[in-house]
Amino acid sequence: MAFKFGYSTYALKMVDPFEAVKIISEAGYDALEICASEEWPSSPTIFSTDQQEQLVKLVQDLGFPSPIIFGNIDVCAPYYDRVAMYDLTKKKFEMAQRLHFDDSPILITTTPGHSAPPWNSGKNQIRDAFLNLADMAAVEDVVISIEAHAGTDFETPEKAVWMMEQTAHPNLKLDLDISHFVVEGSDMVHSVDLCAPYASMVHIKDGEKVDDQIKFCLPGAGSIDITGFFSALKSNGLEDMPVFAEVSVQQSREPDYKPRRVAEFCHEALDTAHGKLA
Repeated sequence: MAFKFGYSTYALKMVDPFEAVKIISEAGYDALEICASEEWPSSPTIFSTDQQEQLVKLVQDLGFPSPIIFGNIDVCAPYYDRVAMYDLTKKKFEMAQRLHFDDSPILITTTPGHSAPPWNSGKNQIRDAFLNLADMAAVEDVVISIEAHAGTDFETPEKAVWMMEQTAHPNLKLDLDISHFVVEGSDMVHSVDLCAPYASMVHIKDGEKVDDQIKFCLPGAGSIDITGFFSALKSNGLEDMPVFAEVSVQQSREPDYKPRRVAEFCHEALDTAHGKLA
């Protein structure tokens, strides 16, 4: 079974959402992720219900399945900000439902957010925050895909699996973003093997850690063995999940950034690596 490739409008902040979806289609991708972060033009705070309904028609016309939503929720928001966080999250859930039109799960991915406490002293607090979010998601028929993130205290496959085991909630799964684990020194195959039973979606970019600083790069421009990654996914029965190429804001904020060319580069890197898969 051949893998499918996906791309996110997270990489296309500077592009109108309708044009962004067309760029992703023209670059050859099979799957789509819509960024609902507050500073993006597709945030539900500024992207109206009418626009969302127009966008889903375009998504269907272009032959995509229902998109995944890049939620970027501050899951661990402090008490005094929690009502505002829940209100904003509900808007993202409603947008996800509005853009959904097939029988796939309604997926929204997020890290614990910038308010997350240190892991060693606050992991139970992070767990409880995700459980509260999961209960809210269950009411809305949404699945939260938790993403570990390099450069934070939630950065290893072991911590991601601990979160899955401690929550054991049907509306909490993992976003298997291999780059964050590898950049922090975890073995790629080991990371996939550990996280695969809990994965609901797959991301890849690349990068390295230099002097305790995370420096991301495009998939295909770093050291991750993408073919080996496909092989590890296949060994764990994850061929049916699209592999989403992700572009860090470290690249997309650069003045010489070319959004269409980057989308094409990432697709070519995935396609070339996939062609080498035994």
